[in-house]
Amino acid sequence: MDDFLIAYITQRLGEMGYKTFHFEPVRIFINANKAMVEAYNEYYYLISKTVPAGLVIASDTNIFNEAANFPDFTYYSIQEFSGLIEISQPAAPIDIQFMKVVPELFCQPTNTN
Repeated sequence: MDDFLIAYITQRLGEMGYKTFHFEPVRIFINANKAMVEAYNEYYYLISKTVPAGLVIASDTNIFNEAANFPDFTYYSIQEFSGLIEISQPAAPIDIQFMKVVPELFCQPTNTN
């Protein structure tokens, strides 16, 4: 995982009030054209270097449609998903990599008011 992504995730979770969390790499490999991931109270960041044509990732917080120039867009390529995540593409298998970030259970978002 590159330094830019670590810094982005650290800043993003800090904005949400989380001070402690841990990272877990996740590879979703399934011989189907549709997969579901329950990511409640977790954050999944797309880290695949390339994505297949027709890929759609939809979650409670974001919808990502594959872009032809995906590897060329540094900021666009940082995609955050949470809640129920549905991954679909025209042909099997699905082979996508994410970085899962889990806030520590004892750490609750802080009120910044």
